[in-house]
Amino acid sequence: MHGLVGRDGWFFYKPDVRFLIEPWTGCDDVVAAVRAFHDALAARGIRLLVVPAPGKPSVYPDKITARAAGLDEPVYSHARETIARMRQAGVEVVDLFTLFDQNRATTALYLQQDTHWSPDGMSLAAREVAAQLLARNWVAKGAVDYAFQPVPIQRHGDVLRMARSPRIEKGFPPEQMQCAQVVHKDTGEPYKDDLDSDVLVLGDSFLRIYELDEPGSAGFTAHLARELAKPVASIINDGGASTLVRQELNRKPQFLRNKKVVVWEFVERDLRFGTEGWQVVP
Repeated sequence: MHGLVGRDGWFFYKPDVRFLIEPWTGCDDVVAAVRAFHDALAARGIRLLVVPAPGKPSVYPDKITARAAGLDEPVYSHARETIARMRQAGVEVVDLFTLFDQNRATTALYLQQDTHWSPDGMSLAAREVAAQLLARNWVAKGAVDYAFQPVPIQRHGDVLRMARSPRIEKGFPPEQMQCAQVVHKDTGEPYKDDLDSDVLVLGDSFLRIYELDEPGSAGFTAHLARELAKPVASIINDGGASTLVRQELNRKPQFLRNKKVVVWEFVERDLRFGTEGWQVVP
């Protein structure tokens, strides 16, 4: 079983917790792969912005155990070290860990039954990434007028479903959430990617949730597009943001056409547990 039962009805994905609490010394491979990708993009005149997505235990360790409540220091030491090393290597990184730490008291950033961020946590991350892209003048703001359309949904979380027990699922009602679907203001049509955008987003299921899942066009890429006032392009692979998305990009070079920026998201645990590890991909 990959799920752990936390406190107050919270569930956690076991690899997330393992990454947080177990020793790990694989930072060199990660930094080498990220730096190689940075340099390969730079050779084409393309900027790279790396966005590690915090695992839920890093933001809510007190929901795993009461012993984590009131800690003086955050517990995400592996991620902090890796971010520092990437920055030392000349790679630009968005620190969502500090941002989420600053907002966790006022915003529900993650789903209780799920590995993923909540609609509010996702939206906060998208706004921060857009703000950093615009502040660096890496891209210009577009002229597409997007609006939000509220869409309520309910779902059982993936950690709860990992138990593969109808009895357990029946013991917990599905989580209710309010999504903000991105639509064109003039037509009401839901947001769609554009392959010819100057921004390419690579990532994993943290990008898939709400965007490719129900309700659609309400996830990270749609919210990023709204903040930038223009569509983006994306390659999304569940669990494969460490290497598989770069391999797919290698097979589909048309995705780099007209690009100025690549935004590369991957969940924190993939620093150690990413599918295919951290290969250097041409």
